[in-house]
Amino acid sequence: MRKQFDELQVRDLDPGCSMTTVMPPDNISPGAPAERMLIDFHLRQPPEINADMEVAEARQWLKMADTTFKLAKNGAGACIGIITIADVHGERALSLANKRGDSLAEIRVKDVMTPLSSLPVTGYGDLCKATVGDLVNSFRSLGKQFILVLDDHDPAGENFCLRGLVSAAELVDKLHVPIDLAQRASSFTDIVNVVQGQF
Repeated sequence: MRKQFDELQVRDLDPGCSMTTVMPPDNISPGAPAERMLIDFHLRQPPEINADMEVAEARQWLKMADTTFKLAKNGAGACIGIITIADVHGERALSLANKRGDSLAEIRVKDVMTPLSSLPVTGYGDLCKATVGDLVNSFRSLGKQFILVLDDHDPAGENFCLRGLVSAAELVDKLHVPIDLAQRASSFTDIVNVVQGQF
């Protein structure tokens, strides 16, 4: 560690200085690195919610949040699933309450969330080698809303260390085109056609 610190070299601002133009973060193309779509938990704390919370209360928390999902944690603090705005606003909770003969107030986040165990997983290194087009193809093939991303220091995934995730909804939002997750793209040309709205 340095024991002596220097001063920054500074100078007066030139007259007529212009601002640099920044590429908009939403400018995503099929050839862009897939890593740009990663919601990286190393960089920002993942949004969390108690898995035992009532669905009605969870709906309020999700409305106030700046994210469309939250990680559901159990009483021991372990992440066990993902809950989305669609999960708490859809008919799933009401249908489950009717099926069980319960009131809607008895339905919890854990009853309507997507368990992490049901989601596909990839490694951070594999994500860094991929493109946004590869993500589109993967989501369409898998038919899932999320792909979990694990840290690479444990390739076998024995020590479950969640680095982050990629969201199909966010990918659709960034591409500004609908992606039918049930439709499979067979080639990169198909993916480009989807992104360009030619399907």
